[in-house]
Amino acid sequence: MSTDRRFVLKGLAAAGLLAAMPWAQASASAATPLADAAARVTPLVSGGALDAAFLAGVRNAAAKPAGALVNPPLQGLEAATYQQLDRLLNDDTPTLLVGLLDDAAAVLVLDLVRSAGGRVLSVEHHRIGAGSAGQQRAGALGQALVAGADAAVTAGRVHENGSAYVALRCVI
Repeated sequence: MSTDRRFVLKGLAAAGLLAAMPWAQASASAATPLADAAARVTPLVSGGALDAAFLAGVRNAAAKPAGALVNPPLQGLEAATYQQLDRLLNDDTPTLLVGLLDDAAAVLVLDLVRSAGGRVLSVEHHRIGAGSAGQQRAGALGQALVAGADAAVTAGRVHENGSAYVALRCVI
């Protein structure tokens, strides 16, 4: 940011005019509290071997039956999934979006969330195997993402042989 622009913004803030700007009000309204966002949890998976374990972890952490989550969960990399995500992004209901996706799907989802004004709370890269240990890690990761961004980090980034996944947590 140039010094001239910084000087102008500091002057506007000091004069109290910055709060009256429309873009300042939009960013304040985009800061939806997480407590409100927890009212609706939307899981997003890419159609892999760990989807069922991840979704079970999300259900357990949300303390809601499967029907209370977006049903069916956003699953797969089809156009219908992205259309449903677009509808969620454009309605006025705060939603916590948690996902376990491959790299390509994560890039698209994060771009859509950011473009719609959503907040990306965490993005973690994991390598998870498809065996029983991988299933347990996927379930624990689903629980950790619903619980909070710090909990997802404590779920650990164990480097094991397996597929690469991106775990994300956003408020839309």
